[in-house]
Amino acid sequence: MDRYSRIKKVNGGGTILEEDTWPYYVYVLKDGQAKVLKTVDGRQVLIGSLTKGDVFGEMAFLGETKRTVSVIADGDVIVEMITKDAFMDFVDKLPRNVRTRLYTMASDLAGITEIYSRLVALLQDMNAKKKMIVAETFEMEVKEMPNFMRHIITGIDRRHSVAVEGLNKLSFQLEKKQTRLLNN
Repeated sequence: MDRYSRIKKVNGGGTILEEDTWPYYVYVLKDGQAKVLKTVDGRQVLIGSLTKGDVFGEMAFLGETKRTVSVIADGDVIVEMITKDAFMDFVDKLPRNVRTRLYTMASDLAGITEIYSRLVALLQDMNAKKKMIVAETFEMEVKEMPNFMRHIITGIDRRHSVAVEGLNKLSFQLEKKQTRLLNN
């Protein structure tokens, strides 16, 4: 595949691909690790990581769009860069139903990535703004309140805990699904 690809070393911290740029290559991480970042409301959010053997950058070809994420080398890495023409030649040779499913999955993954990155940013904002409180401290503070108010506050606290637990579960499920999709 020499005329269709090339090998490149990227130093730690170096950009392998940049969000909102036009794609020219699909990448295979031959050695090392990389971070997947997405810009949400003007700041980059870490949404995943890549390890040896992972393929990335194909989404922009399948969606015929600009890059939707940035990938940064986490230490020195070696990548194989496969040209767009070579990649699309292989895709075009796939049976029509397989191509259709591949394009649908790429579209779904783009939507999931957008939702996931916004959820990660929201959770980071909540933690950064110290909106998350320690339940034990809060319970000690409300012991001195009248019974009626303690009952209301305890109910709100329970709903808050359930909501936070739900967000954490959803975040874990999305991360697990995204990792599975990145590895396929």
